[in-house]
Amino acid sequence: MKKVLVVLLFVMILPCNTLSAIQKKEQRLKATTAALVIQALQLGERAQQLFSIKDELLRIVQEREGKITLQEDFIVDAVTELKYVATVAYFEGNLLGAVLALKEKFKLQFINDRIIELQNSLESTTASLRPIQVAYSGIENAAALQQIERSIKIVQSLTETYRNSIEILLRMRGKQAKEIEKIQP
Repeated sequence: MKKVLVVLLFVMILPCNTLSAIQKKEQRLKATTAALVIQALQLGERAQQLFSIKDELLRIVQEREGKITLQEDFIVDAVTELKYVATVAYFEGNLLGAVLALKEKFKLQFINDRIIELQNSLESTTASLRPIQVAYSGIENAAALQQIERSIKIVQSLTETYRNSIEILLRMRGKQAKEIEKIQP
């Protein structure tokens, strides 16, 4: 009788634990997916903000009639860097979102590629921040200064978004590797 009772209790408890583990795994997957989507959207949003700032700075330079001064050269340098940073952020945001749409057999390699590309984007964005800061120090136009100051904050937040995205992808890579291990002994 005790053996039957123990078996019955075991059978009743096991499904609860299994169901609980499945639910936790599903919740973690949803949280990771949501975090990745948020990072992708933030990259796109920041890219759009930088494109807008770039356009405003170009408008300031184009309003200048006659010879371009050193100040306008600084603005053009900042515009060039902003265009580059915004373009990279835009494409990285799109590619980051694509991770979720891939078939499982391609996902791990794509994640690895995204990690490498995001690390490169982080480095290049950090490098682009310096010329923007130099331009900021050489400009006297209040409207341009305000726009460049905004762009510096956005570029700094982009670097944080890249770091967060890399962290999420590293977690996803670990999960994908474990899944592949289960399939391939």
